[in-house]
Amino acid sequence: MGRKLFYIAINRFICFVILVLAQEYTVYSQQKNLPSIDSLMKLDFEELYQKQFTEKDPYANKWFAKAYLQKAKDLDSISEMARGYFWISFLVADNYEKQIIYIDSGIAKVKNTEHVLQTGSMCNTKGIIMQQKGDYNKALEYYLEGLQNSRKMNSLYYKSIFNSKIATLKRKLGKYDEAKFLYKKCLQYEKLKKERDAKDSLWYLMKLSDLTSTYLLDKEIDSAHYFYNQGKKLSQSTDIKGVYTLNKGIFQYYEKDYDQAILSINQGIEEFLNCKFGGSYGYHNLINGYFYLGKSYNILRQQEAAMGYFKKIDSFVQLSNDLISEARPAYPELIKYYKAIKDNNNQLYYINRLLYNDSIFHSRYKSTTDKLNTEFDTPLLIAQKENIIQELRTKNYQSYYIILISLLVIIAITGVLYTSRRKNKQYKERFDSLMLDTPKEVTKTNVPTDHNTTTIDIDDDVVNLILSELEDFEKNNGFLEIKLTSAMMAKNMNTNSKYLTKVIKYYRGKTFSPYINDLRIEYIIERLKTDKKIRNYTIKALAKEAGFNSSEVFSKSFYKKTGIYPSYFIKQLSY
Repeated sequence: MGRKLFYIAINRFICFVILVLAQEYTVYSQQKNLPSIDSLMKLDFEELYQKQFTEKDPYANKWFAKAYLQKAKDLDSISEMARGYFWISFLVADNYEKQIIYIDSGIAKVKNTEHVLQTGSMCNTKGIIMQQKGDYNKALEYYLEGLQNSRKMNSLYYKSIFNSKIATLKRKLGKYDEAKFLYKKCLQYEKLKKERDAKDSLWYLMKLSDLTSTYLLDKEIDSAHYFYNQGKKLSQSTDIKGVYTLNKGIFQYYEKDYDQAILSINQGIEEFLNCKFGGSYGYHNLINGYFYLGKSYNILRQQEAAMGYFKKIDSFVQLSNDLISEARPAYPELIKYYKAIKDNNNQLYYINRLLYNDSIFHSRYKSTTDKLNTEFDTPLLIAQKENIIQELRTKNYQSYYIILISLLVIIAITGVLYTSRRKNKQYKERFDSLMLDTPKEVTKTNVPTDHNTTTIDIDDDVVNLILSELEDFEKNNGFLEIKLTSAMMAKNMNTNSKYLTKVIKYYRGKTFSPYINDLRIEYIIERLKTDKKIRNYTIKALAKEAGFNSSEVFSKSFYKKTGIYPSYFIKQLSY
């Protein structure tokens, strides 16, 4: 019985709330003197649509949008229904889930119809919404869908828009070369336009600024300066002036004029914040400004001021997941500072902030990124975090860690010294062995003493002729000819390459290439022993002197033959 009374009370309360809201709705409508839906539907679509620009009241705008959508449904106008849903989506911007639902309703009406441009516009808006929420995978999906639709209609404008959006995502994910390529495509589109209004100029300047920022992120300062200069003058009378002033300060930072950099960046930040469209130019520019202010103050040894700007960057991240990648460089600076002053609590806090942001980035964007700009390796950060937690709990193990780390360092250094010493000893033994060898011993190796020509199936006279030619070839240093082949050598000996290579393999114990390379190495060894002048040659020049067309092949052949490199051999000869 008690439960039944409870449900009756709840139902009465709900009815009461609905009645009050309905009354307030009617009273509000009357107070605002809003016309009825039926009377509004008598207006043209464009007249209704323009109401949103003249009426500043959000409630009134929803009323007009509702009338617009109802009129479109009554007339079964696909394009106007899509426009109505799109209009309403902006009126619920505080609830992105509802916003997406309304936009999806609009897209559903015009998708796969001739209204491709509308589809592109709505896909773009959905992508922006998802990007602001930090869902780059979904944002990229919508941008690609919009790009596909713009290609169907060959809309250069929308192709440029979506290329720009995708470029921005690529920049956030560290794919700088791909981002630069797409931004340049956007600028090419702008150059094709014969007429340019103020909005086009702003768009052009924004892309130049984005390209400049991308080159700066990729540490290509000269290229960044080139694109910055292209838009610097044009930006002075526009709303985007602040971004260019910011970039000016960043270039002054790289020129090591830190005091002037601070002045310019502060001026740029003020201009950026006072611009009514600042947010549409991307808060990554503001983060850039704060970062280089912090870097400048750090260099000027004003670390507390520097940390203040790095902390401002962290505050931006806590407001938007879309700024995680841009803000990342600030955290290592904060961690390093608090580590230096032994403030373990703050050091741990910013390590946790960095690890948390990285975990979001990796978990949400794993399929859209293969490169991240990291200054701290995550496993090292985790290890550092655990060490700090342990230190905060107790300092009893401090000496143990010091001893352990010292021991590991000593072991590592000992290992390196032992390996180096052992290698040097081996090299010295090989060098001494080379110095004891005579030219005859070096040249004549692996030659059979019992000649049985039938085993290689070549006539004795032919074999003797080839052997005689080989002796002349070795005596006259014919192997020094660059790019020597068995065919060339056989032609000079009036035989064929097949017979020649068989004789070389049987009587010299080597295939053709090792035979030639060994002769060359033996030759250059003797030259280096007797001719002090060529000891001053470069490795490339020595390679050419020995008949090699590549210093890399020369060095490898030298090492294969002797067990040491030519540079070591020359160095030992000089002692």
